[in-house]
Amino acid sequence: MPKKQSTAAKKARRAACQGAKYTPALRQHTPRSTTTRLTPGEREALEMSLGGPTWSVYHADSLRHSLYWTGWDIAPGQDPQDLFPAGGQLQLTRNERGMLEDQAKELWGTVPFHKTADAYALAAVAAIRARGGRIADWDVHVDEDRRIYITLGEDDEDREPSKDQPLRWVVGWMDTSGWFTFLEAAPDESLGSCLSDLACPVMALPEDVAAEVAHLWGGAPAGEPLPGLEEPGRNWRPPHGYVQDPPVTGDATDVVLDLERSLAAYLNHPAATGIQGA
Repeated sequence: MPKKQSTAAKKARRAACQGAKYTPALRQHTPRSTTTRLTPGEREALEMSLGGPTWSVYHADSLRHSLYWTGWDIAPGQDPQDLFPAGGQLQLTRNERGMLEDQAKELWGTVPFHKTADAYALAAVAAIRARGGRIADWDVHVDEDRRIYITLGEDDEDREPSKDQPLRWVVGWMDTSGWFTFLEAAPDESLGSCLSDLACPVMALPEDVAAEVAHLWGGAPAGEPLPGLEEPGRNWRPPHGYVQDPPVTGDATDVVLDLERSLAAYLNHPAATGIQGA
C-alpha cells in the first residue's frame, strides 16, 4: 500500500510543530525507575534486555541511544563508560518519551497497541455503510505507524482487477497524517494511484469522513442520510476533550497523547463493541 503524501498545508503545520513534538498534557509525577544488567556479548558488545527485546551496545553513546528509544535515561551519578567492556548493573529512570508511552497505555487499558486503530476503523466502516457505500474489505496495518485501509465496492475475494472490472477506491488513514484516498493497483502495477488527501482532520468524526468520500459511489451528501440505513452509534458523541486535529508531526515514533485519547474514545463506539476482548 502506498504511503500518504502530505498537502502543502499539512506540511506547513508539521513544520510548525517540529521542536514541540510532545503534547503539553504530560502529567507531572515522579518518573518510575528500574535496574538493568549489561552482560558481555559477541564482538565486544554488551547485551541489555529491557521489556523483552535484547539490545547490543558498543559504547556509551550507543547505550544512551538505545535507552532513549525504549523510554529510559541513565539515572544521575553513573558513568556508563565504566561498564565497558565487562558489563555490570545500571540504574535507569523513565524519560519524557517513556512517560508519554506509559500514559498512552493507560488510556487504552488492556487493548494491545496493534489493536488501537481497529475501533476507529470499525466506526468509519459503519459510517460509510450508513451513507450507502459498499465495503469490499477493510484492514489495519501496524509497523512504524498505524494505517487503516477501507476498500470500497463488491465483497469478492476472488476478484481480479481487469478491463471488465474497474479499479476500486480505497479510503485510507495514517496516525501520522490523517485521511486520504487512492485507486487500488491495476494488474500491472505494484502500487495504487490517484493518491489524494481528504479535507478533514486527522481524527475526523466517522460521519464526516463518510461525507467526504460519498462522491466516490454517488452517495448522499452531508446532512442527507439515506432512508432505511441505520449507522451503529448514530447518536454517539465523542467525549469532552476529544481532539479532532492533534498536533502530529509526521514522525511515527512520536507519542501524542491527544491522538491516543481520541483513538481510545472509539473503544466505546457501538460499532466497535467487543474489540477489547478480541
